[in-house]
Amino acid sequence: MNAPAGTRDGTYAELERENAKLSKIVKVLMDRVERSTDAQGNAFSLFQAAITLESTVRQRTTELQSLNRQLSDEIDERLAIESALQLAKAEAERANAGKTEFLAAASHDLLQPLNVARLFLDAIAQRPLDAETFGMLDRVGRSLESAESLLRTLLEMSRLDAGAMRADITDVALDPLLRHLANEYGLAAEDRGLRLRVVPCDAVIRTDIRLFERILRNLIGNALRYTERGGVLVGARRRGDRLQVDVWDTGMGIPAASLRAIFKEFERLPHAGGDDLAPGMGLGLAIVERIARLLGASVEVRSREGRGSVFRVTVPLAAGSPVAGVVSAPRGERGAETFRGRTVVIVDDDSATLDGMRTILRGWGIDAIAARSVDDAVARSRGRRERPAAILADYHLHDGTTGFDAIDAVRASFACANIPAIVITADPSESTRRRAAERGIGYLNKPLRVERLRSLLAHMLAAA
Repeated sequence: MNAPAGTRDGTYAELERENAKLSKIVKVLMDRVERSTDAQGNAFSLFQAAITLESTVRQRTTELQSLNRQLSDEIDERLAIESALQLAKAEAERANAGKTEFLAAASHDLLQPLNVARLFLDAIAQRPLDAETFGMLDRVGRSLESAESLLRTLLEMSRLDAGAMRADITDVALDPLLRHLANEYGLAAEDRGLRLRVVPCDAVIRTDIRLFERILRNLIGNALRYTERGGVLVGARRRGDRLQVDVWDTGMGIPAASLRAIFKEFERLPHAGGDDLAPGMGLGLAIVERIARLLGASVEVRSREGRGSVFRVTVPLAAGSPVAGVVSAPRGERGAETFRGRTVVIVDDDSATLDGMRTILRGWGIDAIAARSVDDAVARSRGRRERPAAILADYHLHDGTTGFDAIDAVRASFACANIPAIVITADPSESTRRRAAERGIGYLNKPLRVERLRSLLAHMLAAA
């Protein structure tokens, strides 16, 4: 076995030093031999000593040359290994990118039929149903929700691991986001006999609002899932130049031995929700930790079995005024009067999706104009005196056109650039979301959550 590189380097240096010393001694002895005139015996002894030392020097020189060759061979071997590792890393990165692209394409194709199924399911749910039928419908809905959530989560994990997810860091007012989540999760908490309390906070944080909202959604959803009695409290406090956001629950707690394991993929504990909540997949906290790293935030957990847990996210505070926030849109029946008698243009190249969307909107009292392309949308809008109240457009249309093209075309046909519009897509790319935000266009993901569509549409129509 070869000696460690550090040991060989030290041996090589030591041999060189000894060789230099011996060379000096030989030179001195040879000089003495040449100058010696006293006695032949003395000269002979000195000469013999010089010969012995010279032999030693040659031996040591040979050893040094051998060691030098060995070191040179090891350097070549290390360079070869480094080159192989770089090639392997590049290949792994290409494979990872390919996996991400495949998952993105596959999820888009899989989410489309799920979107249609959910639309018709929600349309059926709007009709009068007996308790047994409604219960079966609810179970189907929860199964669809689990499948959707799994697809989205796997895609999100893949994009995080591949480094394909980018954070759009801005100054964000925390309170509107907290109020929005309180509205959304409040009903779910009430349905399970729990109390969700969100403490107001005037802090402005430095983060990506969408990704930070994803963290809070996972933590609040988990807190409700693992709590049977009591409630969930969300609050924040300043810690120097950072803000600490806590999500407390009075649930079953987490064993001390599992506090780190819960952040691993597919690691989950039995929850207290029974059949009231869709089961977790053990990916939520793994995503929370990855997103937190991306945002420059930290995540901590403290828990006592039988008493509850607290998940703590610490994020940087912003110095200036907020430039991003979340508006809490109306819920439930509060938007019903806003819809009645309105006209909305729907553009989607999938006929099943069009039928589902039209059924949903008609159930809200909306006159729906359904079109399968940009030209079809313009043709169906032509001749109408009253401009539509809103435009709903799928992002990916045939012939390379997009929902933005459809929105622009319909707006142009009515000579009005301010018609409220929402782009709906299964494409998870940040650029699409960012482009919609820059143009003041609403953005919703497929599979479409009808309550989110209702809330966003009601808010946009009320503000128009």
